[in-house]
Amino acid sequence: MKNSFRFPERFRGFTFLEVIIVVAVIGIMSALAISAFSNGAADAREIVARQQQATVQSAVNAWVCGRLTGNLTVEEVRSAYNAVNGSEARLTLIRDYLDDVSYGHFVSESTSAQDRVESAATRRLGWYISMPNWTSGSYPKVELVRS
Repeated sequence: MKNSFRFPERFRGFTFLEVIIVVAVIGIMSALAISAFSNGAADAREIVARQQQATVQSAVNAWVCGRLTGNLTVEEVRSAYNAVNGSEARLTLIRDYLDDVSYGHFVSESTSAQDRVESAATRRLGWYISMPNWTSGSYPKVELVRS
């Protein structure tokens, strides 16, 4: 006897091609989601590093203003700033204008290199904070430098 039983149309399964397409779409969507999460962490570290740069720049600005209100000239303040060699030493110079937590964090995370100030965020990005000499005709800058 011939087997003539057939499933009705509504009980048929997916074809192999349909399953492959669905798996490919799920794979692409998961790759995009993983990429978005990893980029988000790097972006957050970059934001923290830029905020730390701004914090140090604000402290430098306050230090300069504090010296200028003490009857010193800009040239005298510039000379005092440039007399201190290295970013780490300049960080100590402006210590009174940073809160203790920020200053402690920079000091504990910095290496022995005198031309750089580091934090956990800048180190993970491969960056550091630099406080170069104050040139005539400008303002002292705090730079975020890529290693």
